[in-house]
Amino acid sequence: MKKFFTLFALAAMAFASQANELTVADGTETIKTVPIYGMYVDWNGTMGQMIYPADMLADMAGGQITGVKFYSPNIKFHDTTLQLSLKTVSQDGFETAEVITGATVMSETTPAQGDQEMAFEFNEPYDYEGGNLMVEVMVTNKGSWATTEFYGIATENTPSMYLYYWSTWGDPSTDTEAFLPKATFTYEPADVPVDKTGAPTFNGYTTVGIHAYFVEIIPAETSTIYYRYKCDGGEFTEWATYDEILSFTTNGLYVVEAYAEAPGKEQSDVATYEFEVSKFTSIDEVAAGKQVAGVRYFNMAGQEMQQPQGLTIVVTSYTDGTTSSVKVVK
Repeated sequence: MKKFFTLFALAAMAFASQANELTVADGTETIKTVPIYGMYVDWNGTMGQMIYPADMLADMAGGQITGVKFYSPNIKFHDTTLQLSLKTVSQDGFETAEVITGATVMSETTPAQGDQEMAFEFNEPYDYEGGNLMVEVMVTNKGSWATTEFYGIATENTPSMYLYYWSTWGDPSTDTEAFLPKATFTYEPADVPVDKTGAPTFNGYTTVGIHAYFVEIIPAETSTIYYRYKCDGGEFTEWATYDEILSFTTNGLYVVEAYAEAPGKEQSDVATYEFEVSKFTSIDEVAAGKQVAGVRYFNMAGQEMQQPQGLTIVVTSYTDGTTSSVKVVK
């Protein structure tokens, strides 16, 4: 037995997004050059560029990245402003230490001296559709320098490169690294719409010689059906799981409601069926567009009987050529 409003709320939650975290290149090896070369943070323009492969970031595909964080045993430089930029690229590494241009600036931060995390929180989210992601960290306001290491993993290719200035008179120096710094991406996952289950339909009918009205609820697909009903304008019953054909013997005007829920899908729309049980209920009634052509009675051993007696299987045939069966007690 389930409450309709509870299931409605759960279905709505399928569309709600929530912030997630994805940590990649999680290792205990350390390096001093990427994501930033701490010895040269006293020169503006010093930078590191790291390419994280698409399969490593697959959980974020279609979502929005809202922050990136790197890890260090102990950040030793201070008063240094760092700018983080992102760009989706086709290459998976650096064959030569050539800087990738055109990245989108996402955040700036000044890491605290002695801190173990270097976190960048974005002012606006970055739409990540998937693919290799280049993360760039650049000095924009130079500070004091010191050797600072960052955690990460060694790699077979060279997914990282770094650029640094050691003099105001010389060209920058560049080199590549077979290393990816450990990083945690904060992101909002893509909204994944959930398919709706097909709504059930009804087949209602009466049988000769029995003062009852039978309602069969037919699923549109493999699913669990829940139903409730009310009579003569009263209150609805609690939602219950539908297992077998329903029978109604008390006179009155009935309303039956039903919905279905298939695995991995949103619940269906609620279907409604109305009918009346009265002393005039007979074989001549037309129910749900069907007219009864004849009725046969069988006991539980499959032997046909002239009249229902005890636990009886009532087989009803209709003028459209279809049949239905129901167990009744007479």
